Amino acid sequence: MDMVKTKAIEIKPSLKSQSGQAVVEMAFVLLIFLFVIFGITEFARALYTYNTIVQSTRAAARWGVVNVAGNSDTINIDKAKNIVVYGNADTSSSSPLLAGLTKDEVRVLVLTIEADSVGTPISRKISVTVSGYQFKFIVPLVPDLTIPPFETSLYTESMGSTG
Repeated sequence: MDMVKTKAIEIKPSLKSQSGQAVVEMAFVLLIFLFVIFGITEFARALYTYNTIVQSTRAAARWGVVNVAGNSDTINIDKAKNIVVYGNADTSSSSPLLAGLTKDEVRVLVLTIEADSVGTPISRKISVTVSGYQFKFIVPLVPDLTIPPFETSLYTESMGSTG
């Protein structure tokens, strides 16, 4: 048997043909990475918005239980709306807690639960609702999202009635 000597030929890929491939791969990975980062950012902003609405309606309902006498008490109802929008009962001209949140999107309602024999309310329910708020995404490709209505209700106590 003859032994044939063969020489292995080493084929090295040229660096020029590899550089284009690396750029394309990096573009795909970067696109996915940025998509995930923007998704996380938008989710965090939406969660912050929801939490701000929850906390501000709670604060307004707590304030309203003590201060709002009824549905005809428009001054204190307006102050409760200020708490939801601006974070302070006596402020109505500063910047809102959430961009785009207005007092038109806030509703304060007082319902009589129990009254004495004369008709004086003994127990009431104060409801503070935010509805119609539009969440605006940073990424312009996604349409605005209307946050579902959120309501906080608290009950007053006897209001000092002895009858």
